[in-house]
Amino acid sequence: MTHEPERDPTVIKFYDTTLRDGEQMPEVAFSPRERVQIARALDELGLDEIEIGFAASGPEHRKDMVEIVDAGLRARLLSLARPIRSDIDAVKETGVDTVVIFIAVSPLHMKYKLRKTYEEICTMSAAAIEYAAGLGLRVQLSIEDATRADLDKVIGLAQHGVSAGAQRIGLADTVGIGTPTLMHRLVGAVVDAVDVPVSVHCHDDFGLAVANSLAAVEAGARVLSTTICGLGERSGNASTEQCAMALERLYGFKTNFNVERIYEVCRLVSECARVGIPPNKAIVGKNSFRHESGIHVAATLQEPLCYEPYDPALVGRTREIVLGKSSGRAALRHVAGPSADALDDGGLRQVLDRIKAIAEEGRTIEHAELLGLIAEVGTDA
Repeated sequence: MTHEPERDPTVIKFYDTTLRDGEQMPEVAFSPRERVQIARALDELGLDEIEIGFAASGPEHRKDMVEIVDAGLRARLLSLARPIRSDIDAVKETGVDTVVIFIAVSPLHMKYKLRKTYEEICTMSAAAIEYAAGLGLRVQLSIEDATRADLDKVIGLAQHGVSAGAQRIGLADTVGIGTPTLMHRLVGAVVDAVDVPVSVHCHDDFGLAVANSLAAVEAGARVLSTTICGLGERSGNASTEQCAMALERLYGFKTNFNVERIYEVCRLVSECARVGIPPNKAIVGKNSFRHESGIHVAATLQEPLCYEPYDPALVGRTREIVLGKSSGRAALRHVAGPSADALDDGGLRQVLDRIKAIAEEGRTIEHAELLGLIAEVGTDA
């Protein structure tokens, strides 16, 4: 099995695991129809690879995976597997072309979960990789719980995997205890030790999954494993949309995303998962491009970049000026339009005072109510 060819180092690839790790989130279960719908949406968004499941989960799950394979997507499709032949056979049965074989060498996992020595783990991993390669599968060896493992053991297992035919090495921050400094050191060491691409899979237990993913890219990782809206077990995973936008807008890397479709894909996944998007969620939250504060609104109406890092249309969003307890005259004139022209400064202040009172009641003023209020104040004047 040959290694992946050299690629443009400025392009970061993504393999989205919303359909595998995202669905492992408690109380999230996609129907077969939703799984195909999400896979198509991810493909249209520009995902390079999509991890569509854990084939060994059972025949019904494999049937769902086959439906996605038969959908004729552009993206490369992946399945997770343990380093055992029955798991790999199940992957082959689905028709995907890539298997992600995972195993850990952290002290906790070796002692309590695997009950195997480091040498035994290296041997079984190499055998599994060779077996998968013999079936014609592309192979990524993912080192689970890498951030709590001895660095020399991580490097040694990675090198064993590459020698056996692994075409990519994955590093997982399984319980989200990594820091950007730790991730940079870990990834940098593995990148220097192997001649295949390195990917990372970061969990968000301390809110650092995106930061750790970006640190990994800085250290030489060229593939990120992420989920839409950060769905996943416990506190979730690195967010696909946040990583992509940060790489493109802040770091100057390229991705293959059609970024204008980010919002619609996030909404679709949110609806299928029955998990709401928090209003303050970066990029796709309801408030990401909404403005209320008087000073902010006045500046934004003159030059949006004063309080927006990029045009919301870039990710399929629109800007909204909201009237509330901190609104000022510029916002009122903008929202009310010509109706506010008849009001002097005193009238504008009266309307704003009424808007503040309404906000303190816990509700938002509707447009028709606003126009009625302006007419009432104008008549009183």
